Amino acid sequence: MVEWLAHAPLPLLAAVVFLALYLAAALVLVVLRTVSRLGHAETLGPLSPGILAPMGLIFGLLVGFLVADVWSDQGDASAATSREASALRDVDLLMATFPAEHERVQALLREQIDDYVDDEWAQMGDGGATLSVAPAGLVAVQRIALDLPVATEGQRVAQEHVVDAVDRALEARRTRLVLSTSAIDPLRLGALYLVAVVTLAATGCVQADRLRRAAVATGLLATAMALAMTLLCAQAAPFAGYFAISPELLLQVRPT
Repeated sequence: MVEWLAHAPLPLLAAVVFLALYLAAALVLVVLRTVSRLGHAETLGPLSPGILAPMGLIFGLLVGFLVADVWSDQGDASAATSREASALRDVDLLMATFPAEHERVQALLREQIDDYVDDEWAQMGDGGATLSVAPAGLVAVQRIALDLPVATEGQRVAQEHVVDAVDRALEARRTRLVLSTSAIDPLRLGALYLVAVVTLAATGCVQADRLRRAAVATGLLATAMALAMTLLCAQAAPFAGYFAISPELLLQVRPT
């Protein structure tokens, strides 16, 4: 379910979340009206408005904790992509010190970046990218860098920096692949929804003797909760959905 939410278009995602919370609010009102008609209205309220503060706080804390995790993964994934692009650019620039191998390395970098954009990015969006497949083009560049003929001190320093840049690119790729599998735990998302439903029920019970006011209060609260949960679910995975990280930085450093 969480995977579907992460890949759903934003309008469809918003429609599903809003519908789920509006249905919960409608169910609360139906129960209140039914109990009232049966002559047991005092059973459900009206409750003290003071109950809403702690329940709202619990919902807000849960949203805050989940958002903190989501934004942390999003930021780390974005930083990893930026570090990888920077490292690949360094490889291209430093290899100019070795004209005999520069063109070959540029071709390998082009092929590797194209593979990232065309295939690996889609796999990350589906959560199916793994570390078991090594980037062949970058591994070939690493071998070339280790075997470069060093004739001057400048070339020796350049070779060391090229090897270091390749290592940084490989490490950044490993980081983004690991982060591509991160997502909101379905149990925590389900718990958040249940807390939202209970809070809506409490809101309705506070106005149990005035059903029209209860409808307005639960409707407004359901709308606010739906907005928060929509933004949360839209960022459930770093490389999928409306806020997915794009490979634009890698395309910018692709050798021409």
